[in-house]
Amino acid sequence: MTEAAHQAGAMHAPRLFQLDALRGIAAIVVMLFHLDLVYRIHGVFGRGYLFVDMFFLLSGFVLAVSTERKLNAGIGALAFTRDRFIRLWPLVAVGAGVAVARGFTIGMDPLTLLLWLALDLAMIPSFAGSGPFYRLNGPQWTLFYELLANFLHALVLRKIPTRWMLALAMALGAALIVTVRIHRTDTMGVDAPTWDTWWMGLPRLGWSYILGVWMGRKYKEGLRGPVLPWWLVLALPVAGIAIVPSLPLSAATGDLLFVMIFLPLVVWSVAQSQPPKALQPACEWFGTYSLPLYCVHLTVLVWVSELLGRAEWVRIVAVGTAMLLALIFAKLISFKGKPTMVK
Repeated sequence: MTEAAHQAGAMHAPRLFQLDALRGIAAIVVMLFHLDLVYRIHGVFGRGYLFVDMFFLLSGFVLAVSTERKLNAGIGALAFTRDRFIRLWPLVAVGAGVAVARGFTIGMDPLTLLLWLALDLAMIPSFAGSGPFYRLNGPQWTLFYELLANFLHALVLRKIPTRWMLALAMALGAALIVTVRIHRTDTMGVDAPTWDTWWMGLPRLGWSYILGVWMGRKYKEGLRGPVLPWWLVLALPVAGIAIVPSLPLSAATGDLLFVMIFLPLVVWSVAQSQPPKALQPACEWFGTYSLPLYCVHLTVLVWVSELLGRAEWVRIVAVGTAMLLALIFAKLISFKGKPTMVK
């Protein structure tokens, strides 16, 4: 394929709505992981935290396909990050707002709640050295790292030639291996940073996001491989996350194999897949719905457990409540910052 053909194909690339479906699946699995954690189920989704790495991979992939042209046209890093912050901020507000409501009902000090709300809405992380990265809503930490990646993308990554992008990803992959071996699992970034741990989330973000950028550029150039059935490639990540805990591997080794080999293959396969066009509205809706679900579910799961206990029927109520609340927010609020949309 010639350079001109590559550019023409990129200009008229179809919308990759299958990536919306993948993001929706990832959000559901992360919710089920937190359900496992809060309700002490010890079920098959105990490694669901690894789908956070897929969020980073998807973000890099999609921005490389759909947004680098805008970055190369001259928009500055600060302006681009500001725009991304404005688009992602409704997610921060929804998650923090639900957490504040819970805080009032369980008797937390109102002034403390309001102070924490102001800090979290301003995306200022906790530097307490213990507890969550953000005070009110744990999943918000990934939005911080996504904004950091977006800023570095606009500032530096867009200038790096594709031939060097994979080498950079590999260097960060080596750092990820060391970090996961130290931490024993790929769960870095969740906790409030200390002087000793503040850097640990960076290899986790860097490997997946930068590899995603490289993959997105190669996809945009026209690189393709074998095309698998769309329903199979969308089922693979769920099957993989359920199987990995049963493998005869340490948690660190299993996490690394999943993040460094399995997830890139899954994202590439999904991007190449060709689901029926009739599924596009449902996939796009699922991708949009996944955003408020991701940001409200943990608070709801904890809140329901505090009110009703941990019985099996309570778990059903908790999941149903989280999904219903996310549906309400999806209808009430415009989530414009969908990072998996490719046009």
